[in-house]
Amino acid sequence: MNAEAVRRIWAYGFSAVVLIAVLLPVFGDPRSDSFPLSTYPMFSGRQSPNVNIAHVIGFTSAGERVILPPDAVGNDEVVQAFETSRRAAAAGAEESLALCMDAAQWASEHRRDAVTFALITDSFDAIQYFDGETEPRNTFVHAECRLAR
Repeated sequence: MNAEAVRRIWAYGFSAVVLIAVLLPVFGDPRSDSFPLSTYPMFSGRQSPNVNIAHVIGFTSAGERVILPPDAVGNDEVVQAFETSRRAAAAGAEESLALCMDAAQWASEHRRDAVTFALITDSFDAIQYFDGETEPRNTFVHAECRLAR
């Protein structure tokens, strides 16, 4: 066998192995999520419509909610602000109160209409939310605070 024939056989063999490796997941469980094919189960699987959102809110002296922006909890990225709020709520009363006070301090410098603050977890039905039901179904208060001005 000459060198050209050996290279050709090696190239065909290597190509066959790569092709089999790429196609192998097609014959597996369609719910599995792996390389090189992904079914993106976080999007394609059945998800619960119930969602819990931890966030810090303010209240006016009349009791109206004031939705604070993400940077009120130390970060202007929405997902990171949510995660900061969720972790503080999960950590307990001390962490919840500390985050509430941080947000109250931020709000005292940026929003004069809020007088009290709370770290809360609101529960929504995500599908109903986009049908106009924007009020939370349940609210759990983790911490409340007021900042002296």
